[in-house]
Parts: sequence; structure tokens; C-alpha cells
Amino acid sequence: MSQKTQDFNAIDLLDFVWKYKKVFIIVGIAAAVISSIVSLLMEERYESTVTLYPTKASAVTFSEVITEDQSVSKFGEEEEAEQMLQILGSEPIRNNVIRTFNLMQHYEIEEDDKYKNTTLSKTYNDFINFERNNKGAVLIRVMDKSPDTAALMANHIANLFDSIKNNMIHQRAYPDFQIKKEKLEKLQNKMKAVMDTMSKLTSLGVVTNEAYQGLTEAMLNAKDQATRESYLKKIEMTEKYGSVLSSFQVKVEFLAERISTMETSYEQAETDANSSISHKFVVETASPSEKKAYPIRWLIVVISTFVSIFFAFILLLFTEKIKELKAK
Repeated sequence: MSQKTQDFNAIDLLDFVWKYKKVFIIVGIAAAVISSIVSLLMEERYESTVTLYPTKASAVTFSEVITEDQSVSKFGEEEEAEQMLQILGSEPIRNNVIRTFNLMQHYEIEEDDKYKNTTLSKTYNDFINFERNNKGAVLIRVMDKSPDTAALMANHIANLFDSIKNNMIHQRAYPDFQIKKEKLEKLQNKMKAVMDTMSKLTSLGVVTNEAYQGLTEAMLNAKDQATRESYLKKIEMTEKYGSVLSSFQVKVEFLAERISTMETSYEQAETDANSSISHKFVVETASPSEKKAYPIRWLIVVISTFVSIFFAFILLLFTEKIKELKAK
């Protein structure tokens, strides 16, 4: 039999507990009383929760062919949920909540505290949390001494998500919108200049290749000299500038196609830069809780009592062992 087993057998556990039963009882009662008093002094906190799902698409799409991922009714997946968590935990939302609910005063943080901002940030993170559940939904959990304030804060944060994300999209999309606006205006100005030139050529009597044959036949069939000379003048101008008019026709078709494409792109950029759409599905809004979430007093008492008795047991066991070693 090993020395460890011999040592263990030398102190019968049941005898040891019975020997010091009064100590354990006193420690247990004392721990229970003290932990009860402490738990009663602890400030109660109420929890409110908002349950959200992010959308898959972050903008209204103007494309004629819309994929499933571009649909505004498509629920977001892991990537979108992680993005939502990052935005919810971002500085703009935190600063807005702190300012709106005056959390420096609400959390009773002294203005002259040297580390007031650090304390405020830590307290904010202790009482306001964002997480995903096992179904992929994003939860906004807020704990506060007032159940009404907890619900108001949770719903306010949920509402802020759309405005903050839209602002982020607008900041990135606005330069793109401005560039596309300028390009569209340039194309439209080019089209106007080409159309004006074509109009001037037409006013001089220049006709298209398709109309040239009809113009010749009209001249040959003219009944008087004046009409014939008028048609002849148009024929001469067409022969002189007809190729120019034809080249402008090709340019008009090319510009019309580019303008059509750019208009769709411009509309998309304008929407991204200016629209404010929702990026979330709200499954459940927060409401004031009727039961406190913290502290759980009975649990505090049970754990404190158990831990105190356990440490008393270890300390007495250690003391008993020291006595044995000195007696040898």
C-alpha cells in the first residue's frame, strides 16, 4: 500500500467531519447570514432583450434580374450577423446611448473621477451585451436598475442599428453617386451637342442614306422648276455632308446605349447614397421585465456557504496534517 493511501487512511474522513462538525456548522451559518446580508444590499437589475435577424441585402437593387441574395426579404446568415454584432458594439452607437440616457449620471459616476471614461466604458459593457443565439439570431441584452429604462435602451439600440448602417453606406456610396452623376451629365451633354449638330445639318437639307433615294425620286417627279431646284439643293448638301450625318447617327446610337446603362447605374448609386432602408428583421422587441435578473440571492447564499465550508474543511485538514507531522 502506498504512503499516500496510508496517509489518507490515517485520517478517516467521516471522523474528521464529525470531529469538527460544530466548526462547519458555525462557518456555514455565518457564511449564509453574511452572504444573505450582502445579497440584500446588492442593487437589483432587470434585463430586457431585443431579438433581431439581419437582412441579406443592404440596398434596393435596380437590376432587372434579382438574385435570391439581393432580395430584401432574404434573411442574413452568419456573415451578416457578425457584421450586425460589430455595428451594435461600435463607438457611434455606444456614444449615442451614453448621451441619450445620460449614463454618466445614471451609473452614478463622478464627473471629477480621473478614470471616469474607463469606468463608464466598463460599466456599459457589463450591462449591455450583444450575442448570437443557437438559431443565428442577434440578441441585444440590457440590464438596468429600472425595468423601463432597460427596455427603452434595448429598443433604442435596435433602432440605432439602421441609422448607423445607413450612414456608413451613404458615406461610401455618395462619392460613387457624384462620379456617376457627372459621367451621366457629360454623356447627356454630348448627346445634346450631337443632336444639335444633326438638327443643323437637317435644316441645311442633309438627309439620311435611307431618305436619299426618295429625295432623288421626288426631284425627278417634281412638276415645277422651283421644287426641282429645292430637291436638288438637298441632294447636293446630302452628297456633301451625308457621311457626316451618318457618322453622327452611329454616335447617337452609341451614346443612347451608354446613357441607358449609366442611368440604371446612376439610379442605383443615388438610392445607395440617399435612401434609408431597414437592415433588420425584428423578431421580438424589448418590454419591461417583471422579475429581476440579478442578483439571484438564493444562488449567492448557496454558493457562498458551500465555498466557505469547503475552505474551512481544507484549512482544518491542513492544520490536522501539520499536527501529525509535528507529532512524529
